[in-house]
Amino acid sequence: MSTSTPKKPQRAATTTLARHRVRDAIQQLILSGTYRSGQRLVQQDLAERFGVAQSVIRESLLELQFCGLVEAVDHLGMFVRGLDAKGLLQAYQIRELFEGLAARLCCESAGRADLRELTELARKTYNLAGRGDLQRMSEFDRRFHCRIVQISGNQLLATLTEGYQVLGMFVRADRDHRQVRDEHFEMIKAIEANQPATAERLARRHVREAWLTIKERMDQGTFVPHWVGKPVKFPATSNKKGKTRTEKKKPKRKST
Repeated sequence: MSTSTPKKPQRAATTTLARHRVRDAIQQLILSGTYRSGQRLVQQDLAERFGVAQSVIRESLLELQFCGLVEAVDHLGMFVRGLDAKGLLQAYQIRELFEGLAARLCCESAGRADLRELTELARKTYNLAGRGDLQRMSEFDRRFHCRIVQISGNQLLATLTEGYQVLGMFVRADRDHRQVRDEHFEMIKAIEANQPATAERLARRHVREAWLTIKERMDQGTFVPHWVGKPVKFPATSNKKGKTRTEKKKPKRKST
């Protein structure tokens, strides 16, 4: 007589997928302005809208709270959080640390294809800025930075990055696009040359310059936030050796 066992892992995976789908959908509704600052997010209404259980909605809102897009008010529920200047600047401070580490790790993990991809993203970012297409320019700029985190091969770093990317990577700093281009290429050059200390320093300086630009405009009362694009997914990096790809890696040079 055969016995069957419940497929709990499959059920759990389905629930996780539903939670991510709902989270991303609510996030986009907030970023697009459909759900406005201060608006109450009623779990029952959201469950009916997305066709899922209220438990899925509750978990999705908790993740968005971690990202800084919603906030819990005692005895009242979850509300869309306003774009807070202090929170935005704090997100950039965290971003500086994390992206500096990611650039350092890329010196060990980046292959030739990764370097070509980063170079192409940097070029597209600059070309779009030159044509005045600021929306697409910002999206390619964000892709460039997210790819550095992905290429680093550190899954925990990628997971932590998802927590601040909404505030720290979805608001355009509006810096001079030629300066941004030069800084991007300097970072790529340091990674290619296997100079981890230099790559980290350049990556941190790059984010810090954006932080300084935003802070200066906030102090002057002239900063206008512009939301940019959709969230980037950070796929799991997996194989026994922890490599992110199977291609032959670039030859290493002397580290600094």
